[in-house]
Amino acid sequence: MDLSRRYNKTLTQHPLVTKALTGAILSSLGELISQLSTGVVSREGQSTLKRVRGVLKIVARQPSKILLMFCYGGLINAPINHYLYGWITKYTNSKIVNVTLRRLLQLLASFLIVSPIQVGFLVSSLTVVNQNVGWALAKYPPMIKQNLRTKYFKILSSSWVTSTILVSIAQKYVEPAKWSVFFSFAYAILATGQNIYLKSVSGK
Repeated sequence: MDLSRRYNKTLTQHPLVTKALTGAILSSLGELISQLSTGVVSREGQSTLKRVRGVLKIVARQPSKILLMFCYGGLINAPINHYLYGWITKYTNSKIVNVTLRRLLQLLASFLIVSPIQVGFLVSSLTVVNQNVGWALAKYPPMIKQNLRTKYFKILSSSWVTSTILVSIAQKYVEPAKWSVFFSFAYAILATGQNIYLKSVSGK
């Protein structure tokens, strides 16, 4: 049995756990990639060996950031995709007969329900990850509020564009039970790009 079949079998038997682990791994990898892409290890040199050492130093020096994104992907983003897209596809597929109307409602639900919630949690999580204030928890709320005020709608607008494309693809090529997995992969890529943007702006 190949890897994809094993994954699909596990997904069928334990859907939420499988999606949570998938989202957690993707988000933590995205954090590592964003650190590499913003020049964190550029000073380590250009050789492959020094690059590898640079990556290992990141993991050793900043494991909390990778762990935070692991938790975000597994405990926040994956359940959002699982429950919201599960509810949207279940409701529209059972209640709406007209295909065009069904697809339109699915797209609107993604715009008005899923994207605003995801972006809010994403901006909040990335703010915590990219601010080096340690356990000074009282400092996080004003930072999160500031980033939500200045970056929320910019990221949400880009998410709407992305959602239009992704939902259109999912409607044609992805079975409803796997929508959340498809979106977890897609949004992990998007979140990595947004993380790189926030790191470059904040200089973290």
